[in-house]
Amino acid sequence: MKEQTVGTAEEKPCVKIVFFGDSITESGRNRLDPDDLGVGYVKIAAGKLRLLYPDTNFCFLNRGVGGDRTAELLERVQRDVVDEKPDYVILAIGVNDVWHRFTVGEEVTPETFRANYLSLVDTILATGAKLFLIQPYMLKMADKQRMRPYLNRFNDIIREIAKEKDVVLVPVDEIFMGVTQDIDPAQFSADGVHPTHRGCRYIADLLIKELKKCL
Repeated sequence: MKEQTVGTAEEKPCVKIVFFGDSITESGRNRLDPDDLGVGYVKIAAGKLRLLYPDTNFCFLNRGVGGDRTAELLERVQRDVVDEKPDYVILAIGVNDVWHRFTVGEEVTPETFRANYLSLVDTILATGAKLFLIQPYMLKMADKQRMRPYLNRFNDIIREIAKEKDVVLVPVDEIFMGVTQDIDPAQFSADGVHPTHRGCRYIADLLIKELKKCL
């Protein structure tokens, strides 16, 4: 684990975790305040990790921006991730690469998605940070079913890259598909994508399960 010291020499080294993604990560954060974590899974995960590891000096950064695709993350990965010299990075991106096809007519081909996602992974890994990939997901709701084949293809690509690069994949889409067989999907998301508070807690818990293996 890389460690950076912030502030005075007497302070404990900071373990820096950067959350990098779209609106699911951003979740209402104040972009004018670089330390604001929003109200979603990032804030929940940060709070739980502080309770689990009270002797660890965590530095959490939420760098989610609503509407972003892999292409937009590539444009800001240097500033928002590399320059921060993180110890851990949580990458959650991909749903807008599908969604924009249907909402604004901007198609992202599987080839482009693979190139963009792989470039993000390689750039982040080059920092020496431990990387965790959160699957993009869509819950089973009528207006999202037409998008499912495209999401499945992109998730196949993410799974392939995770295996190729030996990176931890948090299978949020697969697990949500399982739990919503018996629980109303609206419990986890009102629109099939943006998580409710219960959905945010679920994502945070899945992520923490993997982080605990390294912390």
